[in-house]
Amino acid sequence: MIKTKRFKYTPKELFSILIMRYAKKRWWLFAWIWSLAIIMILINNQDSFTYFFIGFAILYPVLLVIQFWSYVNSKGNKLLLYERFYEIDNDKINGILDEDTHSTIKLEHFIKVEMIRNTYLLFIAKNQFVYIPINSFESEDDRKWFETEILSKIKK
Repeated sequence: MIKTKRFKYTPKELFSILIMRYAKKRWWLFAWIWSLAIIMILINNQDSFTYFFIGFAILYPVLLVIQFWSYVNSKGNKLLLYERFYEIDNDKINGILDEDTHSTIKLEHFIKVEMIRNTYLLFIAKNQFVYIPINSFESEDDRKWFETEILSKIKK
């Protein structure tokens, strides 16, 4: 069993992780929208739909940023920003916020792993994950053990 150091993400750090995850997953959508907007500008067909689409291409990313910012800064999600540490063994991960608040998740319930901004995202549902920063491990040996013993079980 290993134990991580205590860590706490700021709203800015969590916001950055969520934006990076979204961009990594949906980059093709932005490329398609912007490419189509550029083509519409170059064709010089200036009708109301062209203006609408160009406005959409500009506003869509802005609205996404506002949505993620409000999610991260919502009072309903303040638990995501609490200081925590994890106790990890061969069959479960125990997240501990304080002496009275903890959650245990069996490894078999994790469905996938992603790495974003030096943080492991261990998914228990399509959009719900446990995050563990690389620098939260006590030693390099603990991190290597985590990667070989835990992540290899989740990826299977």
